[in-house]
Amino acid sequence: MEQRLAGKKLKVWQGCLLVVLVAVFLFAAQFVLTFVQYALTYFRILPAQTAYTIASVAYWLFGGFLGLRFLRDYVLNYLYTTNTKQLQVCRVYGPGRPRVMEDVYFSRLKAIGEVEAMKKRFPGAKVQRATLRRAALPVKAVAYDSTEGMKLLLLQPNDELWAHLQAALKEKK
Repeated sequence: MEQRLAGKKLKVWQGCLLVVLVAVFLFAAQFVLTFVQYALTYFRILPAQTAYTIASVAYWLFGGFLGLRFLRDYVLNYLYTTNTKQLQVCRVYGPGRPRVMEDVYFSRLKAIGEVEAMKKRFPGAKVQRATLRRAALPVKAVAYDSTEGMKLLLLQPNDELWAHLQAALKEKK
């Protein structure tokens, strides 16, 4: 069984508008950081080369942050695949190939349920997210034991996948 979790698609005009807004934000950031660089140099707070380096690094960090947000919100999808032994979660960037994020073997499955209940039941568990804010499905949690200790995998399964996980947990018991 396979489920691809993807957010709502942007229309062409929305995508173009998003790219223009990102370009405007980067231009504004460059303007502001150039002003900060000038002020630091003018008031002799820092030498010119140091102020330039700080402004350049800040610009690249800001641009990288915007790029990662864009990838996470509009390009990243998840692929949930199950068989008789495991749940495999993969990251998929756009039309690219799936990259395995996590394998959850049903023999190591401890519990499944709502996120808050699972966090209370397993307070020290490491949380891994395989969810999208733009997807309409509710977030569920899968608790399992791994070589690194207890983990909680947050995902957004459809009804068919959720029923399959519940059946796998009942079979295990």
